[in-house]
Amino acid sequence: MLSPIQRTELRTYYYTPVHCPFCGTRVMGADPADETRITACAHTLFIAHDTAFEYRSERFDRHLDLDGLTDEEVEERWSGAEGGVDGFTNRVTLADAIKVAAYAPAPSAYGSYYGFAPTE
Repeated sequence: MLSPIQRTELRTYYYTPVHCPFCGTRVMGADPADETRITACAHTLFIAHDTAFEYRSERFDRHLDLDGLTDEEVEERWSGAEGGVDGFTNRVTLADAIKVAAYAPAPSAYGSYYGFAPTE
C-alpha cells in the first residue's frame, strides 16, 4: 500500500519562506522585491492556498488524474473534497512526498500548502 504524503505544519512561524527540502530552492517569496513570486523547482508538486492552487506540476496533475481539466473543473474536485485543498492534496502518494502546511493564527485560519517529491 502506498503511503500518503508526509506532512509538517508551521503554525508559529507560518510566514517563514518555504524552500524545497530536496534542492533548497526558495519556492515562495523567491524575489525579495516581490514576496508573492513563485519559483517552482523540479521537485515542486503544488503550491496552494485555501482558496486556490497557485501552481500545479504536470506530475501532480497526472498523479491525481487532473490532466486536461480546466481550472474550474479542478476547483470542483478540491472544493468537494473533505478538508478542501488541504484534504485534496493529502491524496498524494508519490514516494517520499512531503507537504508543508503553513497556517496563519486565529482569527485568520488561512492555510498555505507546498508539496514536494524527489524526481525519478
